[in-house]
Amino acid sequence: MTAVRTRSRSRLLRDTASSAQVEALLIIAIATILVTRLYLHLTGYPQVGGSVLHIAHVLWGGLLMVAALMISMTFIGRAPDRIAVVLGGIGFGLFLDEVGKFVTKTNDYFYRPSVAIMYVVVVLLLVVNRAVHLRRGPSPDEYLANAALTATDGLTHGLTPTDRDQARVQLERAREGGVDPEVVEQIDLLLARCREVPSRFSWVSLRLPERLRGERSVRVAAALLTVFSIGILINAAATLEEDLAARTSNVLTMIQLIGSGVTVLLCVVGSVGLWRRQRWAVRALRTAALITVFFVDVLEFAVQEFGALLNVAVGAAALSVFSHHLRQMSRHEALPDTA
Repeated sequence: MTAVRTRSRSRLLRDTASSAQVEALLIIAIATILVTRLYLHLTGYPQVGGSVLHIAHVLWGGLLMVAALMISMTFIGRAPDRIAVVLGGIGFGLFLDEVGKFVTKTNDYFYRPSVAIMYVVVVLLLVVNRAVHLRRGPSPDEYLANAALTATDGLTHGLTPTDRDQARVQLERAREGGVDPEVVEQIDLLLARCREVPSRFSWVSLRLPERLRGERSVRVAAALLTVFSIGILINAAATLEEDLAARTSNVLTMIQLIGSGVTVLLCVVGSVGLWRRQRWAVRALRTAALITVFFVDVLEFAVQEFGALLNVAVGAAALSVFSHHLRQMSRHEALPDTA
């Protein structure tokens, strides 16, 4: 077999499945935080360890993260990766839940800004994850390596039709990128030898369904984001009025008022432009969603703690819809027809 010529200057080749796995890990971590806080609230915050020792759940989180690392480094295949994602997500959630103890001298688990810190950490990790995969498309070597990984896993565990088709698309792109055709052919033969298995769970299935990705979904997302942004604006204005009446000042409320005001303005302008089928409308709405997720919601968590989760869900869902629609626009150079 002819040796593969290396084209990527980096020795780190990206796994095309890793972006969805990182997102799943963070979703599991968030769910773990919510379940942990609910359990502790219902049980009266019990302490494990007796009157002398206190075994904080951050220790269990660390053990689970180590277990996830050992599994991913010891075993080959996608199945161990899924187990590592679940264990790592639970462990990271238990670790992050006690951030209030790490940033205060009094080890205050109930430190109010800790929820905002958790949110910022998760958002930054999501941004880094997206930046790693979106800064440039996969190189020919990365396409080849991912197809080879799929074939390796398929020889022992079998392949679903979707996995096989995706691997062959990657091989074709590797061939177009200048990879040795003989190497591509050999990996394709391995794919052909893999037995077919029924479709199974995939982290990609957690993403937005196709039927929710049309222009109609953009309008629904714009309406929801506008309504929630107006709600945040009204609440911030009422809070500021109470502060002024009590002759107290709250900088966070003032900043939140300004941020939500800008978001409402962009939502209204973008929604009007969307109905007039203006190309810039979705970009304005996406900017409003970005301000909501990365700025307004941070302040919401600092003030309302977990009460801000619904606003975050709306902002994140709207951002996903607008971002996907913009990618579709760039591909087709026009707004898609209404579904």
